[in-house]
Amino acid sequence: MFEVQSLRLAVAWVTALTVLRLMTSAVSGLELHGDEAQYWTWAQTLDFGYFTKPPLIAWVIAATTAVCGDGEACVRAASPLLHAGTAMALYGLALAVANARVALWAAVIWITLPSVALSSMIVSTDVPLLFCWALAALALRRTLDTGRWGWVVVSGLAIGFGLLAKYAMACVLVGLALHFLLCRRDRWILRSPKGLAMIVLAGAVLTPNLAWNAANDFATVAHLGDNTNLAAAAADERFRLSEALTFLGEQAGVFGPIPVLILIWRLIAWVRGRASDPERYLMALALPPLVIITTQAFLSRANANWAATAYPTATILVALWLVEQAPRWMRYVTVVPHLLASLAMIVVIASWPDWRVAALDRPLSRLTGWNQMAQQLRPIVLTHPDLPLLMSDRKTMASLLYYLRDQIGPVEGDPDRRPVYMWDWNKRAEHHYELANAFDPARSDPALLVTNWSDPSSIVDRFAVAEPVRVISVTAFGRSKRLEVWRVAGYQGH
Repeated sequence: MFEVQSLRLAVAWVTALTVLRLMTSAVSGLELHGDEAQYWTWAQTLDFGYFTKPPLIAWVIAATTAVCGDGEACVRAASPLLHAGTAMALYGLALAVANARVALWAAVIWITLPSVALSSMIVSTDVPLLFCWALAALALRRTLDTGRWGWVVVSGLAIGFGLLAKYAMACVLVGLALHFLLCRRDRWILRSPKGLAMIVLAGAVLTPNLAWNAANDFATVAHLGDNTNLAAAAADERFRLSEALTFLGEQAGVFGPIPVLILIWRLIAWVRGRASDPERYLMALALPPLVIITTQAFLSRANANWAATAYPTATILVALWLVEQAPRWMRYVTVVPHLLASLAMIVVIASWPDWRVAALDRPLSRLTGWNQMAQQLRPIVLTHPDLPLLMSDRKTMASLLYYLRDQIGPVEGDPDRRPVYMWDWNKRAEHHYELANAFDPARSDPALLVTNWSDPSSIVDRFAVAEPVRVISVTAFGRSKRLEVWRVAGYQGH
């Protein structure tokens, strides 16, 4: 009876916050960030891979926009929905390793995390990754406990699609290896055809992306190496303990200060051999992302969200300790501040800029202004009906492709939209537009050059004809955007 009540409460919590977040996104005046706009452009030309990321984010956006259109809220709609799915997958995993009470608190802790609230308001590759990670952790545990083929299939698919979200999903295999090293009882799957079937299924899901990479000089894999910055980092930017400590400190903002302290406490118990069997499984999956990314921060640099995959199973570790060992009031001390912060975030995002918090003006101003820029550019595009556009910046191109989507597009041959190309300044692709939409004088000369470079002479000097057309700009909330528009023709080579 309590299991049914627990499930209803979890669904109620998750549904209520998810609906609030979807409604907030619908009424918010915040525009797409450049990365979000770029993912939307990928969704217009579906493929098995893109330069900087695997393809799942584009597929997800294509699915939501097919249902409700191309508005910002629809582009972002998958994020709150997938976080809801992650919360319920954690409910299932907690039920498998503990009981319904722990499952309820695990779902509530996840869905109220401020970082989840923020992540629900944007669309990013982390969101489908976390859902796949949580689902894989659940399916793997159920596979190990029951040996049923249904869970084997779910495990393989979750790992495969997680790799199509972000290659960081591979850390789940490191976590499994750590678990098998420490847990003899679950090693049976290493000798079973079910374990092989799981890996084969995950590999089958990933194979089209690997084929895309092979056909494109392994662009995504190479970008992953560039992103770590290990080779490019200067000598004085390596081996910095301060960077590792800063990264670890930032995790209190990602997971919350009290959950981080509880996680550290359970890690100490795990190291001392005093963790329970469920805790050992959960810790084995949580620990590798934290260790790997902390090491990355020490060696070069790391963003705070790069270890996000540590926190689905860490959430259940926290819920397990709160329910089974901590005094009851600790549950509310942990969850209530997060809930209040999440609700405050909803109020701010729904009402900004009519109701503003001065400290948030600059970060939120990143999500404004591009629609105004696009509307200033629109008459220029219309008065030069035969000219394609040439861009010099990835985020500028992405934002204008989105906010002028009725006039311009990334695909040639569309009679309703003008093609847009990217100026590749060094003849080496560094993002997807340089790979797929690079300037080619045979197709894009003459052109309208739209650039945010303060000195575009290194571009315009490459053309026999370079006529300034207009300078457009927008300044709002302490941040300015400025573009120069030129008519260029007669490309003379680099």
